[in-house]
Amino acid sequence: MRQPPHAAKLAIACLLAVCLDARAQSAVREFDIPAGDMKTAIDTYAAQSGAQLLYKVAEVAGLAGKAVRGRMTPEAALSRLLDGTPLRAVRDAADAVVIVRAAARPAARVAVEPRGEAPTVIVSGVRGGPEEARDRKRDADAMVDAVAAADIARLQGQNAAQAAQRVPGVQVQRYLEEGGAFAIRGLKQSKVLLNGLEVYGAKAQSGEANGRNLDLEDVPADVLAGVDVVKSAVASDVEGGLGGILNLRTRQPFDIKGSTANLTVKETYYEMAPGFGGKRRAQASGLISRRWTTGVGELGVLLNLAHAGSVFGLTEDEVQRPHSVGNYAGSGKTVTLPVGMFTGNGHNGERERDTHVAAFQWRPGAAISLYADYFDMHYLLDQRFQTARLYAGRPTSDYELWGDGNGDGGDNLRRGTFADSTMTTASVVGNEGRKIKLYDLGGQWGDGGRLTVKARLSRNETAVRNTLVEWGTYASIPMMSLAINDGAASHVSVSGVDLTDRVNFRPAYLLSIAADGTQKSTAATLDANVRLDRATLRSVDVGVRLNGYTRRAFGFVHEYCIDGCNGGTSLAAVDPALLYQVPAAQSREIGAYPAFAIAAVRQQAALRALYGLPAVDTTMPDYAQRNHERTTAAYVKFNFATDVAGKPASGNVGVRYVDTALHGDSYAADAAGALAPRASDSTRQDVLPSFNAKVQVRDDLVFRLAASKTVGQLNFSYLHAGLRILNPVQHDAEEGNPDLKPYTSRNVDLALEHYSGAKGMASLNLFYKLAEGFIQTVAETRTIDGEAYRVATYKQTGLSRIKGIEIAYRQFFDRLPAPFDGLGVQASGTFVDTQAPSSVAGRDVPLVGLSRNSCNVIGIYERGRVKAHLAYNHRSSFVATTSSSGAQGVPVFVKAFGTLDFAVGFDITRQLSLVLDGANMTGAHIEQYYGDTHHQMNYVPLNKRYGVQMRYLF
Repeated sequence: MRQPPHAAKLAIACLLAVCLDARAQSAVREFDIPAGDMKTAIDTYAAQSGAQLLYKVAEVAGLAGKAVRGRMTPEAALSRLLDGTPLRAVRDAADAVVIVRAAARPAARVAVEPRGEAPTVIVSGVRGGPEEARDRKRDADAMVDAVAAADIARLQGQNAAQAAQRVPGVQVQRYLEEGGAFAIRGLKQSKVLLNGLEVYGAKAQSGEANGRNLDLEDVPADVLAGVDVVKSAVASDVEGGLGGILNLRTRQPFDIKGSTANLTVKETYYEMAPGFGGKRRAQASGLISRRWTTGVGELGVLLNLAHAGSVFGLTEDEVQRPHSVGNYAGSGKTVTLPVGMFTGNGHNGERERDTHVAAFQWRPGAAISLYADYFDMHYLLDQRFQTARLYAGRPTSDYELWGDGNGDGGDNLRRGTFADSTMTTASVVGNEGRKIKLYDLGGQWGDGGRLTVKARLSRNETAVRNTLVEWGTYASIPMMSLAINDGAASHVSVSGVDLTDRVNFRPAYLLSIAADGTQKSTAATLDANVRLDRATLRSVDVGVRLNGYTRRAFGFVHEYCIDGCNGGTSLAAVDPALLYQVPAAQSREIGAYPAFAIAAVRQQAALRALYGLPAVDTTMPDYAQRNHERTTAAYVKFNFATDVAGKPASGNVGVRYVDTALHGDSYAADAAGALAPRASDSTRQDVLPSFNAKVQVRDDLVFRLAASKTVGQLNFSYLHAGLRILNPVQHDAEEGNPDLKPYTSRNVDLALEHYSGAKGMASLNLFYKLAEGFIQTVAETRTIDGEAYRVATYKQTGLSRIKGIEIAYRQFFDRLPAPFDGLGVQASGTFVDTQAPSSVAGRDVPLVGLSRNSCNVIGIYERGRVKAHLAYNHRSSFVATTSSSGAQGVPVFVKAFGTLDFAVGFDITRQLSLVLDGANMTGAHIEQYYGDTHHQMNYVPLNKRYGVQMRYLF
């Protein structure tokens, strides 16, 4: 492994110092509790510790507590007393310790757990969040990090991705100014679950329009009870997460004491790029939860509704992919330069998220609990933009090179002038829509004896619709100049033509794209826990999961040329109502110019009639695909407790067996070149062992060890049998490979965790992954219908090694004098090193989405009615994609960047609170480039946003 950066060394040293610090934050007491009846032991503990304890007599009846003797903290004493039993301790809002059965509260790992047993409380306030997250990490039987509801609320994230990015090891990639795709320890091949269930329909996360994951940007933060990131596999977990599992948890009625209701209303102001001004959007959420004790048992009902509207508006100058020109301008030199440059890429639009969560829980008696959940989410992104695309013509002798040289002996263009260039304008309207429904029924039976049984049945239905309509015009440019920058925006200018005059523009084309689909799945699970109470082997978990999943994709890509795509009739005679003069502030570089109006593009009928184009687009078989997957999984997991060198140790060892049968239907060219249906079938059996152990080195110090094998699923677009044109204007195409296999990884983790006081924590984690089967993009140029296309094909690579360090620290400084006793800090960092085959054939390109370094630092203040935080998030350079539009097979890198957010809250009354927040206060920007920083792609300033939130608790 390479040496960690100096910052990493310093952070590790600080962490170890904290871990080795004396246990000064918890008072040490003398305990003398004999082994025997659990009720008697708990009462004795309460008397000797002075702690307030709550428990149900029925839940502790028949259990025996271990002997606890010696000087130790109350927390350590209680942990020893309950060790090896199904009991665990949680704290309620009054800081009382509540003793519950372990099955009563969903474990921090993402196992299939029925809800409805937890007498836990949704904690308000900044400090409640870190405490809950810390408890989930400490109590988990795997390596887990979490973000609790209180943390999510105070960080004011728009969606689940922005909540998850605060977790060590999670890196989030922005999509139109919000968190979109994510990676766990550098791997995008990670699994998203909702309450432990698979949900489908992703675009950003999967990289395809109808993917087999859930996009975090779809889920508003207001409906989340927490986010768990599981980094070491457990046999009972759903397979499919190569890097790990990210589980989104929604609230349940038995999570809340008694009845409650709250309403949150927020208005956010978005600063937008020049030409779009600023806009305001409202967000609102409400929660009602009630519990009753009736003659048929305890009942709970919860309804959580959320509406989140947001806007975006950004402009950029996008330099196009580089290519080499020999004997540049007669100089005899080989020069690498861009194909051209797009200016005024004015992406603007709105997002709307409407989410409904309904939950019912019923505990008819002490032995049985039942639940029914419903999750409904509608996501719509509506965007439009207008851009001028300038393509370099004949190079002139007026140029300047960077002078740094390339591997081929050539140089890179820094500035140049081109004669006989061309320009197209594009007016674009695009929509992304997803409707997701999830039905979830389940229950648990356990009478306090040796056997506990859980059952679950779920149904997911997703409908996806993605459309893009683009109308283009064409103009000749006598002279064009390009200036390629590094660390600032690149520039383009034109001369010799009046771009404000419509007579210089001609209609060129209509591009119409649709990528629609549906996904349906039904899953059934049956799990059982058998308590053995032997000296070492404490219990055994067994289970089976059946899942039937069907995905359908359909759509089209139509390009209609008007008069040969560079028509002879100008726009001078076109109805002005169908045109729009793009203002100079929006075009950025070349001043005002005419283009088709967005309203006309959206409505389409008048433009289609004007140019004699079909009124309706037809579905094309090239883009039809059907996949059916049947999965049968079974597991066994042995839970153990023992001593290692005199220290208490516990954990699990297990194996998961997965049998997968996959059928695919698509279209491909036959021997005669005609399009014909093609079917493919495959079966696969995976044996996935796992081991997790933790050793209580000291009352406040935990050592963990984990090892496992995991499997990751492929995008279905990779498996398509034929060649498909993706964008005929940009000349992009791809050809799938049905023979590709799922990814696999063998993983080892080591961790050291130090817990101080009631809320403090520090941890150090070392991880190593040996992965196989990553996809490599092979780009080649092919002639399709007489045009040269960049075609991406896919093959799998050999072994990849991923190793790294995660550190985390959280502390509240309660012992400082007032008013500084409200201060706290939360920090985390991840440092990753990889040795992997290139993600692009013939080039040295890292794994997509992997930043070598990333960190989060959050300053916290909470005292009395005031709550505040200041959060900084940073990640180093990474590869964004290897298949961008117009640049198939050319890697696009993102330079390092960081953002600074804040929130300040004030409790006006016990029911009413006010929060002011802001995002990207430093005005950060994102700069992308093609492999070399002297081949800039774009330089995009990120916009700021400010919000005002009112929350009322009934």
